[in-house]
Amino acid sequence: MKPQAKSYLIGVLMTAAVLAGCATGPADRAAQESAADRVMAAYDVPDLLAQAAPAVTQSLNQNLPEDVDTATRSALRDAVYEAYDPQTLQQDVLDRLRDAAAEDDQQRSLTVAADALHTPLATRMIGLESATGDPNFADNFKAFVDQPATDDRKQRLRQIDLLAENMQVVQLQTEFNVTLLEAMIRARNAASAAEYQVENSRVEQMVAETRTNISAKLEQRVPLMLLFVYRNVEDSTLSEYAALQGQPELIWTNQALKKAIIDTLAAASDRVTDNFNSAS
Repeated sequence: MKPQAKSYLIGVLMTAAVLAGCATGPADRAAQESAADRVMAAYDVPDLLAQAAPAVTQSLNQNLPEDVDTATRSALRDAVYEAYDPQTLQQDVLDRLRDAAAEDDQQRSLTVAADALHTPLATRMIGLESATGDPNFADNFKAFVDQPATDDRKQRLRQIDLLAENMQVVQLQTEFNVTLLEAMIRARNAASAAEYQVENSRVEQMVAETRTNISAKLEQRVPLMLLFVYRNVEDSTLSEYAALQGQPELIWTNQALKKAIIDTLAAASDRVTDNFNSAS
């Protein structure tokens, strides 16, 4: 269960808000929603969110006890797809990101980031990451990694390490997988007889171990993957993009977006068992 949106390698409105003593008017709210929308579009967040339901369902199909009947499996699948409805998830992330900007007084950062992520430079660099979905990517990537590491390559890798950190790539992919893993286990418990259920202490242990293992693997793999997909990018262009992603406004936005995505998925995960139990 390791979905990976292209741009991450890896896509309830407030009635009012008071900031610095001033009520945020409809025009300001619309501007912030537009900026949040543009950030989500730039990173293909909708594509990432759309992977949640299929990923959890596939994992459940592989892990449900054999004696869980067809009707129960169908009800559980329906509960998963209802909880992870892509449109609902997108709106939730949008709201959380916009609200975070308001709460942290970072509306300008969100707007600056939205503008920066739609420049030709950012569009080109994010577009290159779609190569991870190519059929021959694994073989080509392995051949690239097996090449001797030159001094120039090592220097680019150091730059990419910081770029990946600023973009929150490893953190997002780790928490995405861990959140959906926990959702799968708890959904499995809800549909399984008592003898097949995993105790809470064991669930927490499994989640913690998975977080550690995935994070360690991604810390090693993601920079190399970025090094590969950016291999034909000029040094000056890579430096320019690293500088763009290193701006305080981009760093805040990337962190806020990661949190909005994971909090949204966590809330949706809680709804899976509620939906299933309500239908049972």
